[in-house]
Amino acid sequence: MRRGGTIAMLCAGWACAMFLAMPLRAQVPHIPQALRDSLAHPPQAEGREAMRFERMRIETGEIREEATPPSFTYRWTNAGERPLVITRVETTCGCAAASYDRRPVLPGGEGSITVTYHPKRHPGYFRRRIFVFTQLSEKLPTAILELTGRVIPAALPTADYPYAMNALRLKQQEVHIAGDRAQTERIECLNAGEEPLRITADSLLLPPYIRFECDPQRLEPGATGDLVIRFDPSKAPERLPEQLPVILQGVGLTPRQSTVRIRFGTSR
Repeated sequence: MRRGGTIAMLCAGWACAMFLAMPLRAQVPHIPQALRDSLAHPPQAEGREAMRFERMRIETGEIREEATPPSFTYRWTNAGERPLVITRVETTCGCAAASYDRRPVLPGGEGSITVTYHPKRHPGYFRRRIFVFTQLSEKLPTAILELTGRVIPAALPTADYPYAMNALRLKQQEVHIAGDRAQTERIECLNAGEEPLRITADSLLLPPYIRFECDPQRLEPGATGDLVIRFDPSKAPERLPEQLPVILQGVGLTPRQSTVRIRFGTSR
């Protein structure tokens, strides 16, 4: 190695050692106070005082992760001298969905914004901001609302079973069978209710080449199991349908709401 290369490596090593020896505070880039203030208190539209809310922060309390998404309403009054129109509402998380009236609110009139919070897959404490835009500014919000609370994690892993048939939760709603060989497919399920389940299928609607069972036959509360679908090619017709519905019994729903499907000749 040439002498110049050796000196460059020594200089680089010295610089790295000096950086590591610096106090941690000195290594962290300096963030200007103005930028920190803008993040904590973003600029808002001129004339925002006209949009007067009863409350700008709602504390939801505790929400269970498996609960039906609750809704919270922010009511406001137009305290200005001209109509106000909400043009859009943005939130800091897709788990908070806002709905609002798009009609102009006249001076002295009242309006509202409803935020529905979806707790599924969002356990723990949360703080969401809701940015309300009006015709006062396209870029700056007229109001900034807050929604805070705590989501209690689900005792059961219902989020892993996205398809619900009352207490029965499924990981999927269809299976794929090639149709040219004997085949067994399973749909993993969970009993999210408080009573045991006995899941069967409407046998009168099943052809002879399809057999169905639930393993175990009695699915206890909180237990997982499998919906087992078996295909016997020796009993199948030469031409199979593209798909076949399997109507589950024991879930307390209509056939349309309690159907899983078999797709034939469809690769995974």
